[in-house]
Amino acid sequence: MQFKDIYYPISKDLNLVEKELRKTCENLSTNYLQEIIGYFFKIPGKRLRPTLALLSSGIINNNLPESTNNQLIKYATGLELMHSASLIHDDVLDNDMVRRGQKTLNEIYGNKIAVLAGDVVYSLAFSTLSSSLPKEFKQTIVELTENMCASEVIQAEIMLPTREIYLDIIRGKTALFMSVSCKIAAALAGATKEQVNSIEEYGLNLGMAYQIMDDCMDKDVYAELNITSEDAKLYGDIAISSLKTFEDSVYKVSLINLVNFILSLSHTK
Repeated sequence: MQFKDIYYPISKDLNLVEKELRKTCENLSTNYLQEIIGYFFKIPGKRLRPTLALLSSGIINNNLPESTNNQLIKYATGLELMHSASLIHDDVLDNDMVRRGQKTLNEIYGNKIAVLAGDVVYSLAFSTLSSSLPKEFKQTIVELTENMCASEVIQAEIMLPTREIYLDIIRGKTALFMSVSCKIAAALAGATKEQVNSIEEYGLNLGMAYQIMDDCMDKDVYAELNITSEDAKLYGDIAISSLKTFEDSVYKVSLINLVNFILSLSHTK
């Protein structure tokens, strides 16, 4: 299974997200900024967070009014911008020189320009999210950003975390982002409180599984923590179980397949 098979049910909307990203870059105030930010987006990533958002709305209602669908496209675009900003900053913090097969912004333009470029992308993300979300969800985004940054600070501060601290860190820096991506999209699509809670739990546990698998593949998990792909599988099983109350649909199948795809990564890298 390839990732493109998972997002097939939402491929049209993901293409619209790509167009929004390009438009956002083209509307930057200077040619130099357009060059820098455009370079980062030249090679697309997995678009995992927009995928989660669009599948989560689809599992609730796949026949939304055009205005709501447009709102979801903007929301998904904002999520990808927010994730991209965090990656730009991560590359500086980790002194990474390559991402997605090309040199990182910090490798080409230096750390100062890369940090400022990340700040610009964050501002674009918050502007896009603010314009697409009702007031009650804007505070959720603020709290998410605070949690992500706080978790990165803790990770930088503690060189040898305990198992519990490690799990808290990945919850804050990765899993909550995926959880919020699912939760808000489902709510925008008209989900009940119970449905929102279920899809939120799915996203949280998927995020935990994803980060554990990523760390295991990159050997970023200390042996003392005894964190393995079996831990990821436990979180993945909980994620799939969270979907049991939803009616069968191509969106539900894709969400389940996404978990299985992530858990299979250890065998493909």
